[in-house]
Amino acid sequence: MNLLLAAFSVVVTAEKPVTVDFGPDGEGGYPAFEVKTLDGGAEAALHVVYATHPDGLGPKGDFWRETSARYLGPNVDLPILPANIDRYDDFAVKAGETYRAPLCQGLVRYAKLSTETKGVKISVENFRLSNDGVHATEMPTGSFACSDERLNGVWKASVRTCQLAAIPARAKPLEVKCAWTNVVLGPTYAYVSDGAKRDRLVWSGDLWWADLNYYYAFDPKIPYMKGAILMLAENQTPEGFVQACPYPERHGNLKAGEWGPFESDEFAAWLIPVVCNYRLYTGDEETVRRVLPSLEKLMAYLESHCREDGLFEQRLETSKNAGALRFGANSTDHRAYMDILLQACRRGMAELTGEKAYAERAAQVAPAVKKAYDIGDGMYRFSIEQRHRNYEATSLNYALGDPNGRAYPLRWRKQIWHAKFEALTVRALFDGGFGDEALEAIEAHNWFKILDPSWKGLRTTYECMYMNTKNWGDEAHPDTAIAGILSRYVLGVVPTKPGWTEFKFDPHPPKSVTWAQGAVPTPKGLIQVEWKCDGDRIVEQLTVPDGIVRKDLAVAGK
Repeated sequence: MNLLLAAFSVVVTAEKPVTVDFGPDGEGGYPAFEVKTLDGGAEAALHVVYATHPDGLGPKGDFWRETSARYLGPNVDLPILPANIDRYDDFAVKAGETYRAPLCQGLVRYAKLSTETKGVKISVENFRLSNDGVHATEMPTGSFACSDERLNGVWKASVRTCQLAAIPARAKPLEVKCAWTNVVLGPTYAYVSDGAKRDRLVWSGDLWWADLNYYYAFDPKIPYMKGAILMLAENQTPEGFVQACPYPERHGNLKAGEWGPFESDEFAAWLIPVVCNYRLYTGDEETVRRVLPSLEKLMAYLESHCREDGLFEQRLETSKNAGALRFGANSTDHRAYMDILLQACRRGMAELTGEKAYAERAAQVAPAVKKAYDIGDGMYRFSIEQRHRNYEATSLNYALGDPNGRAYPLRWRKQIWHAKFEALTVRALFDGGFGDEALEAIEAHNWFKILDPSWKGLRTTYECMYMNTKNWGDEAHPDTAIAGILSRYVLGVVPTKPGWTEFKFDPHPPKSVTWAQGAVPTPKGLIQVEWKCDGDRIVEQLTVPDGIVRKDLAVAGK
């Protein structure tokens, strides 16, 4: 993990622009440099563009303000401040001066320096990206290695993605001045953003996919997941709705009906499973107690919009979801995905509060969910209104832990091209003991392609795992990172009680993986793991910190 990337010294002329490569691990920061000498004139114009792939090194970089994404509304520019909406800078440079771009440039691999000032030679020294509170600098304390080098590479790429997408806290206000805005940004929590390059916002509906990567790779005391949870819990309306992607500087005081820039009951609901995972992996009961009133209020809000049998009645004004970024008729369907998620919320609230009423409610609603959506053979339909098979809802059910104890219905498996949802299938396959099929799902998508030496983009996990070369797609998206999935299912160490006071060793490797080793961070120290195959048996050696009990379970066979 190369957090301190090299600075570059280059000579730029009108005839010879220069491209520098910060490497496939990428970097985010404030571009800064010194002009050592300027031969042929007293001042020159230096133009710098930024990109994550050579295809993006056009006159304005790989995107610019006029092409900004608008799915958060017509008045919301992405990426969110303080990230620059343009991917280029123009400097009027003089010899002996130091320069720094006023805004963070998001995620970068390449920078191209050029000048249209004829007859000058600009000697640029120490051209760098200064990571001043732009992304995490904490190094991973967990580790993973196995006999399949491709999985090792994806684990490292996933962890690097999570570093780039973790935003440090800002203790003091930050003044942002440029041609199109002049604002003062307030203090923020540290938080996990949904993208290092584009949004730079916490997104509640994506945290559950990202969180295992942080728990298996980093010390549980790092502040990013905690800050994201606090940020979401504080941005709650009087009705109980939790905004999906609140601005980092916003701390509560919402009005009734203030649904935020992405009006989504589905995304609001995801906060409950996120907090359940947080408690399990960190044991931070203090933070859980702090947000529990918000979760109870959220659960009451969600229940208030359910029919008598417990199925969710989706209103148009809060109907955006992971499959419908805009309002519309289909977004108000009675969707299996939403009701499966709500059942997980009910079970999660029972765990968090110890109150049986939540579990009883889940049991009460279960027959209605089965009747409305369960086609048979473990498959779920999209909605009551649209009765075709839905692979996202089916995979979600098994990734959350099928309440009926069934394994993933392998005969129906179909690739989902959106990698966030395909990651659900990977989890569900591993959980069902289908390690070979889980590896096939990883192979069939683009997770291994980012490791190919011929790939000139970033070695990070991308939004949807589409191999973007330019545009507004995000090339460091932690919801498609799978380090946590690999540590959990291939390395095979899973907490069974909050804070790792108890765990199980239960690897589910594909047949091609004959050994694995690594370290798993816990609040009490690292669990060191080594295992290897001996015929049909897995022979393990574990070193466990004091205060952690191993729960003896039968090891899944291969």
